[in-house]
Amino acid sequence: MHRRRHLFRLGIRQKVVLILLTVLLTALSVSGYLVLRDVEQNVLGETERRGAETADYLARSLAYSVVGYDYHTIQLLLEQVVEAGGVVHARVLSDRGNSMAEARHPERENLERVSFERPILLEDRAVGHLEIELSIEPILAQLEEQKTALIRREVGVIALIAIGEFIALSWIIIAPLTRVSRALESNVDENGVIVRDIDVHSNDEIGDLATRFNQMRVQLNAANEQLRGRVESADRELRDAYERLVQQQRDLETSNAELEALTRTDPLTGLGNRRAFQEAMEQDIALFRRHGDPASLLILDLDNFKAVNDTWGHDIGDRILKEFAQLVRQHVRNTDTTCRMGGEEFAVFLRRTDAAGARTTAEKLRKAVEAMGVELEDGQILHITVSIGLATLSLEEGVTSSKALCRAADQAMYASKRRGRNRVTDYTTLMGEDPLSLNFQGDET
Repeated sequence: MHRRRHLFRLGIRQKVVLILLTVLLTALSVSGYLVLRDVEQNVLGETERRGAETADYLARSLAYSVVGYDYHTIQLLLEQVVEAGGVVHARVLSDRGNSMAEARHPERENLERVSFERPILLEDRAVGHLEIELSIEPILAQLEEQKTALIRREVGVIALIAIGEFIALSWIIIAPLTRVSRALESNVDENGVIVRDIDVHSNDEIGDLATRFNQMRVQLNAANEQLRGRVESADRELRDAYERLVQQQRDLETSNAELEALTRTDPLTGLGNRRAFQEAMEQDIALFRRHGDPASLLILDLDNFKAVNDTWGHDIGDRILKEFAQLVRQHVRNTDTTCRMGGEEFAVFLRRTDAAGARTTAEKLRKAVEAMGVELEDGQILHITVSIGLATLSLEEGVTSSKALCRAADQAMYASKRRGRNRVTDYTTLMGEDPLSLNFQGDET
């Protein structure tokens, strides 16, 4: 049955030839037959040549844009081709059958046309597919010119040929192609799925094309679904990677904050270091210079601490330093700044505190240290004392900078050491009692 069906099968060319032969037999004119054949060859040749040249050139021009998925460039090129010549409709499909770009001439939608298809090749590899439809109106105009030239000899034959060709093209080629074209319009949903078959059942090449397209539709939809699944999976992986990157950034910011804290903190006592202390003092000293806000500095040095390390070891010394730092925290305000200057020397910057308030705080600290005891492993209690030097910002005394304030408090602390330790010495009082013992020469900025 299948072989018998192909035996009686008439293709497009056979149908056109049959119609033309019928017209020629009807015309009974050898001259008319020759003219008809020439016209037919001219029309088909011109159409084939023009369509082939246009399709080949356009396919070559689109190759790199299709590979690069440059939809914008493809669309612009198709629109230029449609506007420039007799191309009525052009469309580019990817190697998966997805439409990448399409252009139509709005003023030539109702013109007669023929279709051409070309594979888009790059280095002998098909990367896409090109479909174009050419208007045959220029060809028909050429035919009319030839008919005018031959009208005196073969008006009847030319008329029959024109009518026959028109009928053949309209019913055998144009009508099926129009149905195919309309079936392809809006046949892809937003997800790229081809939603319906092409309803063309003619027993010729166009019918074969529609049948094969319908068979490919299932495969293309399955491939599209698989691709969408891969894209969604890749999108999830990308989101996960982004979340990991954000978390890594947060961890890095936390690490940077911790590192910044370490650069400003004494690791043994947890107090600020000299750098952080200096920055805090500079801010308040600037307020003193601008508004006259008072501020004082205490320098605290543990008495005979080297002997403690030599006698009891550095572990006991570290315990004393940590407990001393904790005691200092407990006896100063939260707004005050404490730091370990180095070794057994500490400093307390008292914000908005005059000399009298600083002396009160210093004496409380001295007494608290004197009462502090550190229990050793054998149960013995070890007591320590501290010598404190006090200085207050003062225009009269020339103490108006951080360097001058530190030097003044340091000299007062050393005076406490010379006077027997375990005492508080005010730099102002020291200047009044023994100014010659000081080597401070005034403010240094």
